[in-house]
Amino acid sequence: MMKKKDLFVILAICALAGILFGGMKLIESFNTKEELGKVIYNNQILFTFDVNKNETYEFKGDYGTMHLEVQDGSFRVYDVECPNQICVGMGWLHKDDIFASIGIVCIPNQIIVVYEPEE
Repeated sequence: MMKKKDLFVILAICALAGILFGGMKLIESFNTKEELGKVIYNNQILFTFDVNKNETYEFKGDYGTMHLEVQDGSFRVYDVECPNQICVGMGWLHKDDIFASIGIVCIPNQIIVVYEPEE
């Protein structure tokens, strides 16, 4: 049979574990860096996007409209108005890919989509 003293010790250990876990989550939330992708048009940042937020974007370049899809840390250009569709053919780039910092380039639209995490 469990004594009051034993129950108190178990509850104290559980409370301490909960406080430590909550503290670790709080510290982790302060230490997360933004993981930004950038859409660059004519050497100017058109807008930035969070590579961890699933979203689609539409924007215009010199040749026409481009669509960007962001999903699960990856991004791709799809449905673009340009003759050669090379940027579409590049497919998905994940933020951990070596080419993500080089990005997706659409020469006719003068647009580059690149991943640049905050330091």
